[in-house]
Amino acid sequence: MSHSVININEKIALFDDHWAPKIIAQMNDYHLKLVKAQGDFVWHSHADTDEVFIVLEGELRID
Repeated sequence: MSHSVININEKIALFDDHWAPKIIAQMNDYHLKLVKAQGDFVWHSHADTDEVFIVLEGELRID
């Protein structure tokens, strides 16, 4: 199995659209997705998966 470093800042600079997740890595059955967010979003859940949020700029509030 090979591993490589992913520069998130380089990847996010490749697109401008909001709320359109891009897969930047895969591990086992999981995808690491990168998304630009703006404004409100109607929350939904995925009962069979785990989710993580990493904020690079601005703030994220989850109610």
